[in-house]
Amino acid sequence: MGKGAERSTPEASARSNLLSTEAAEAVVARAKNRKHPHGQRRAEILAAHPDVSSLFGIHPPTALWSLALVFFQVTLAVAATSFLPTWAALVVSYTVGAIVDHALWVLIHDATHNLVFRNVWSNRVVLLLCNIPHVFPSAMMFRYYHILHHIELNRAYKDPDVPFEWEARLIGNSPFRKSIWLAFFFIVQALRTIFYTYRIPKGIEVMWMALNWATNIASLAPIVLYFGWKPIFFLAFASISSIGLHPLGARWIQEHYPTQPFQATYSYYGIANRFAFAIGYHVEHHDFPSVPWNKLPALKAMAPEYYDTLFAYTSYSELLKDFIFERKWSLSNRFEVEREMNEKASPGADAFTKKER
Repeated sequence: MGKGAERSTPEASARSNLLSTEAAEAVVARAKNRKHPHGQRRAEILAAHPDVSSLFGIHPPTALWSLALVFFQVTLAVAATSFLPTWAALVVSYTVGAIVDHALWVLIHDATHNLVFRNVWSNRVVLLLCNIPHVFPSAMMFRYYHILHHIELNRAYKDPDVPFEWEARLIGNSPFRKSIWLAFFFIVQALRTIFYTYRIPKGIEVMWMALNWATNIASLAPIVLYFGWKPIFFLAFASISSIGLHPLGARWIQEHYPTQPFQATYSYYGIANRFAFAIGYHVEHHDFPSVPWNKLPALKAMAPEYYDTLFAYTSYSELLKDFIFERKWSLSNRFEVEREMNEKASPGADAFTKKER
């Protein structure tokens, strides 16, 4: 299933403009006699606005951004730990470092969808490059499970982004437990892959994951040799913060957790998009995974009636505060609502239908 991200599927060849992720969604939807919520929207938007197809394609400058950010992050780690006291270096890591790491995750995301180069192998190389400052070799694992997330969107025990029932019950609605859950989200994600049995990586995917480990070790070893372990701790703290208890960490809540009337996916249109490569345009991305990050705002502008009518966030800080301290919101909101909708929905049901709760 990891190869669902490749461009070589028959469905991809049959649809000249739509690329790999859309094709993978369509193949599975037909095989299981169901309609994908974003697949329905995609067809409607293309019928109403055929010029949207002009946005499909690749954006090679993303590779240059990847090189620049990796160089900047490693240089920052060495400089901060060499010239600043430990506490100040940690502040820089949490503020500047986490922003850079988050941006690198966005570029990993685009490379996952083969939106940097036309060659799949070249996109995988971009993933390896961007993952170096994260310390933890996780880009290839992300690539494999993220495509499954698109295909099995919001399906409990099949979508890797949906929490397990035991996970949701353990965290509950406690502000303290929700804070711990988000602070150690990188561990949560790792545990999910251990317990996730719907699809297991094998073959070439395992080989690329091994190469991911080898690349990170080989790239970080010289830093340890010449500058010691402090720069590595700087990088690791920035990496953990970028997907954890940080305003940017609210993105993991924003994208799919229903803190508002239910939608399958949520967007964010705040200022963070300016330094996070438009990652907040999340509904737009799920509608058209073949549109690179630099054209997502144009997609929204082309079809305003499909996006301006949906709920969207404008502040990560407010979202983070509300999710943690409002006891009416918990991980169970997502698990229970999505399970209920999937159990009751007919094959043609629209998962964007808002549901009163």
